[in-house]
Amino acid sequence: MDDSNQFFSDVANLFEGIFDITKTMLPAYKEFADDVVCERITDIEQIERQLDSMLTYCFNAEILLYFKAILRKLYKTYPDTVHAYVKLYCDMYGSEDATNAMS
Repeated sequence: MDDSNQFFSDVANLFEGIFDITKTMLPAYKEFADDVVCERITDIEQIERQLDSMLTYCFNAEILLYFKAILRKLYKTYPDTVHAYVKLYCDMYGSEDATNAMS
């Protein structure tokens, strides 16, 4: 195998590992989102730590849905926090239009 084929094989393996990790995170993120939406978790610092973690995996459609659900729940109480996370999302994932990015 030449160097370029080996490189592409290594990259493919890396992405496969990332997607495997993401799949293992889904149940925990779903449970956390449910807990926030149902107000079983209300500590904003704990929520922000988890949002920071979730943001890394928002390329996954399911995790993005959980992320959005948490932000919608927080909007009335913490609009500045929500705005900051929408901006972070847009910065990380390249969306110029924050309004459409989180709809």
